[in-house]
Amino acid sequence: MTKVILEQVGELVGFAFPADVQRTMGLEAGQQLTLSLRDGQVILIKQNDRVQRQLVTARRVLHEQAAVLQGLADYDRA
Repeated sequence: MTKVILEQVGELVGFAFPADVQRTMGLEAGQQLTLSLRDGQVILIKQNDRVQRQLVTARRVLHEQAAVLQGLADYDRA
């Protein structure tokens, strides 16, 4: 386990990733990470660009086809 120190960065608080973690994870400056809190722990997840593009496409299709999908759901309930 690697310990980091939180530092003031303007009005925010942040930390720098140790070089070995950056190399192992393939992290680069400007890259997006997903941050979540679970059971009192902070979890950072590296974004996968391919998955993100697929999610954007799926959201767009769901939005565009909302009426059709609702019709199918209503038909199934009848």
